[in-house]
Amino acid sequence: MNDRLVLEPANLIIEYGTRDPFQIAHLRGYAVKFLELKRQKGYCTNILNNYFIFINEHLSRQMQRMTCAHELGHIILQPERLKRGNDGRFKRIAEMELFDIKDRTEYEANLFAANLLIDTNEMMDYLRGGYDIVQAASALDVNVNMLALKLSQMRDVDLPFQVNSRFLGRIEDRADSI
Repeated sequence: MNDRLVLEPANLIIEYGTRDPFQIAHLRGYAVKFLELKRQKGYCTNILNNYFIFINEHLSRQMQRMTCAHELGHIILQPERLKRGNDGRFKRIAEMELFDIKDRTEYEANLFAANLLIDTNEMMDYLRGGYDIVQAASALDVNVNMLALKLSQMRDVDLPFQVNSRFLGRIEDRADSI
């Protein structure tokens, strides 16, 4: 596993004193805008050296939070993908099937988001305290698949189900959707 996927979120949490991706984006000078998007969960872009995160305004607050953390991951881990193209047009990373773990850049953004949003000690306290994975995800205000992805990354837990590879692309807008 790439240590940056753990260290970058940890450094942000220390630097800004929060796990809130909206607050971190604001403090870093990234504009977060909510738009009416038909099929996209969100996207990010860089226009004239200014980063923008656009999020579907119709998503639940939980899904907006996870999408913002995911887009922060793209900006911080893969800024080269957002530079202006040879044709002079600004590039963007658009999420139609958000959190597709078959694509390396998406997988990295997912793990970045999971490590930003989920405190490992708090998660383990819930799990050791008798919470199942769905209850723990709900208590941590993340989708169960995001929690499963973090647990899978830690390699401490055999999961009772397979992580849906496109878990935020087609799931219902609920924490316990698998």
